[in-house]
Amino acid sequence: MRIIKSRITKAIALALTVVAVFLTIGAGFASAENWPMFRGNEARAGSVASPDFGPAAIAGKIAWRSGVQGPIQSSPAVFGGRIFFGSDDGNFYALREDDGAGLWSFPAENWISSSPAIAKGLVIFGSYDSRIYALDIYTGALKWRFTTHGMVASSPAAADGRVFFGSVDGGVYCVDMSTGIEKWSYKAGREVYGSPSVADGVVYIGNHDGKMMAIDAATGKLKWRAIVGGPVTTAPAISGGRLFFGSWDGKLYCADIKNQAVIWRYDSGGSIESPPLVSGGRVFFGNQNGDMTALDSSSGKVLWKTATGHTISSAPSMRGKQIFFGNHGNEIYSLDAQTGQVHWKINAGGAVTSTLAAGKHAIYVTCADSTIQSIK
Repeated sequence: MRIIKSRITKAIALALTVVAVFLTIGAGFASAENWPMFRGNEARAGSVASPDFGPAAIAGKIAWRSGVQGPIQSSPAVFGGRIFFGSDDGNFYALREDDGAGLWSFPAENWISSSPAIAKGLVIFGSYDSRIYALDIYTGALKWRFTTHGMVASSPAAADGRVFFGSVDGGVYCVDMSTGIEKWSYKAGREVYGSPSVADGVVYIGNHDGKMMAIDAATGKLKWRAIVGGPVTTAPAISGGRLFFGSWDGKLYCADIKNQAVIWRYDSGGSIESPPLVSGGRVFFGNQNGDMTALDSSSGKVLWKTATGHTISSAPSMRGKQIFFGNHGNEIYSLDAQTGQVHWKINAGGAVTSTLAAGKHAIYVTCADSTIQSIK
């Protein structure tokens, strides 16, 4: 009996460990299998957990391409062997990761440019119909929806049982993840197109007035804010106690979170309308001039700059030592993170304004030509 009891105890412990791992992944941390929300996780770092992600480099070969009925601005999320994204045709889609086969779709009442967040068995996204939706990830069944007073282009962040997002009505919202009931809202003043980042109980989000706001995640009270020279319509990246974000004024800013102050800024010469990537002591970002730039994250010193010749609205993503992004010239790039050297570039078939998602064996990109592609 003691032996049997011991084995049962060990089996229960193992099962609990597996459940704990699943719940951690479901809460929004990028892993070797999943990319569950915009920029990989709620801190919007833009890279996977391990620098040795994946068994091999991505070679730039299209494995499959699937089409929908309208252009796609929504960046995909990857979870549990499935890919999730919205379209300007007003539908939200779930595809099989292996071959791009359709699994289910859900109709909203307007465009969906918001990128989804996956947590606790739900996939959550916003729509131009002024709502945010929560669906069952396996069936696409509606679990709840929440209505604001303006379109929701913001990509929600899921953390600590809550969902955070902005609206063009000028509000920043927090709703209960399980029920969709509002916990708090904060009036930011001007339109909030950007997506929130969350870390250590604080929500960071920008607005069209050029304000980057730090809001208490539990209460919705403003803790501090930084005011810059142009609209902030991108999600900030959080890394090493610092906040990195760009603005339409063409500058990339670094703020020290503890001291609540901007400590350096870099003028890129072109409007920055996509989030930065922070990894390995470097910050990478694109601008409307078509430049992808790497800065030292401590000082803001330029390390390299690669010109593509076309507007970059696609935020860079990292897998291993490769950086991936698209541009308005219908191109998808892979760069060496250390040098900025172009590994390869391929034709996407349409403008790429979304951010690529990384899976275990491939990257996934949505395009304005109404397709999503798997690239290995």
